[in-house]
Amino acid sequence: MEKITISRILGQDGKIRNLRVKMVLSLACIGGYFLHTGFYDGCPWWNHLVYSFCHANVFHLCINMMVLWSIRNKIPLAEAFGVAVVASFLPMYVDGETMGLSGFLFGAFGIMWGRTGKWKDAFVKAMPFIVCTMIVPNVNGLLHLWCFWLGYIVGFLRNVFHKFFKV
Repeated sequence: MEKITISRILGQDGKIRNLRVKMVLSLACIGGYFLHTGFYDGCPWWNHLVYSFCHANVFHLCINMMVLWSIRNKIPLAEAFGVAVVASFLPMYVDGETMGLSGFLFGAFGIMWGRTGKWKDAFVKAMPFIVCTMIVPNVNGLLHLWCFWLGYIVGFLRNVFHKFFKV
C-alpha cells in the first residue's frame, strides 16, 4: 500500500514550500499589523527591515494577503525581501510613513519577470498596476516602481548568471 503524505496530496515539494512561505508571511503580517511601523525620511534603520510586515489598516492588510495568496509561482523570499529593503532606501518623495507587503510583492513579481528576460511584456503588463498605485492617495507608488524594476534586474541577472556558469 502506498504511503499518503502531504507532498503526495499537494503534488510537488515546491507547492509545499510556497504554502509555507505564504503562511509565514501571513502570520508575520498579522503580527506586524499591531506594530504599525513604517519607514520615512530619517527613520531608524530597522524600520526598513520591518515595514513590509506592518500595515496601515485592515483593508490594506487584506489586499496584500489576497495578492500574496493569488501567486502561483514559487515566491523568491530572500531576494524579494532584499529588494524591498534596498528600495526603501531610495528617494520616495512622499510625506508620512510607508508600510505594507506590496513592496515585497512587486519585488517578487519583478524577479519572476526578470527570470523570463521579457522586459517589454513586463513593462506592458506591470506598468498599468504601478501607475494605478501612483494615482491612489496615500499609496507609495514610487516604492512599487522601484521594487518591481530592482526585482526585474535581480531576476534577470540571476538568470544570466545561472546560464553563464551553468549552475
